[in-house]
Amino acid sequence: MWATIKSGRLLWVIFAVIALCAAFIALMVAQYKKDGKMPDNQVVTIKFGAEGRSDAENQGFSLMNHPSGVYAYKTHWDDPKKLGLVKYVQGKYSFELDNALIVTGLGDKDSPESGVDNWDISFNPSPSRIISYEEARDRIAALLGRLRSAGWVRYIEASDPRLVGKEAMTYALSKSGALYSIDSTYTPSIEEWRRLVAVEPRWYFYADGVFLTLSVSYQSSGSDGMGYYLSDIQVSTASDNYSPYFSDSVERRRHWEKYLSDELKSAAEERLKREVELKVQGYTIDTTYQAPPFEAPDFSAKAGAAH
Repeated sequence: MWATIKSGRLLWVIFAVIALCAAFIALMVAQYKKDGKMPDNQVVTIKFGAEGRSDAENQGFSLMNHPSGVYAYKTHWDDPKKLGLVKYVQGKYSFELDNALIVTGLGDKDSPESGVDNWDISFNPSPSRIISYEEARDRIAALLGRLRSAGWVRYIEASDPRLVGKEAMTYALSKSGALYSIDSTYTPSIEEWRRLVAVEPRWYFYADGVFLTLSVSYQSSGSDGMGYYLSDIQVSTASDNYSPYFSDSVERRRHWEKYLSDELKSAAEERLKREVELKVQGYTIDTTYQAPPFEAPDFSAKAGAAH
């Protein structure tokens, strides 16, 4: 059951993966082009909901409808000397990203009234094409700090162990292919950073009903310690974040609040099982971790009573 949920989550991330690969190709090809196609606006503003959908249309985003029932708004910048500036709007949790290459907004055609519920921004962490391990680490650390200052707090998926600091990084490195939330307050050494970028690290955050994932990809330039970096931030509403639990039913997906607590029971059991195993290995469990309110055991009961 839990493996099925994880697989469903990966399906919903497929647009982000495609965008990430396309951005890498665009980055490499653009180095040899003098004339890159540019959108009408170098600065774009993104937000969720129906307003986010109309804003995307007004700003000239292209629209693609996928047979899966997902629609996508997209814009991109090809000229490496004139990359985009993306302004994400969410009240005090708003932030900006420069050196943007591709922005993609996703929505569910089965719920058109909900508008865009997932945004993905692929961007370079530095204006320079090739940077060192140290510069990449420091620029990502600075971005993580800005997100924390804006009010974003760490999120750990419901089935994953609650680890902090270096232990969280060590656990992430020990699980090949696993998607684990690294603690953004821990700054890795250069050697640790070298190992992290080899597995495409992720930092998960949460703020006021929205989930955020920052990932970093790396490709060596052939020079020792130097390489091409591509970063990606995905922000998604709660309904989108938990949608893999309800991939079997459009109706259940629309009313996910009523069913989420039951669906998360197996995730909570998996977390406890992993934490017991890790305690034996000497790990410390962070019992002060505060999960989003959606993951409270009585969330669905309260949501049902409210309706």
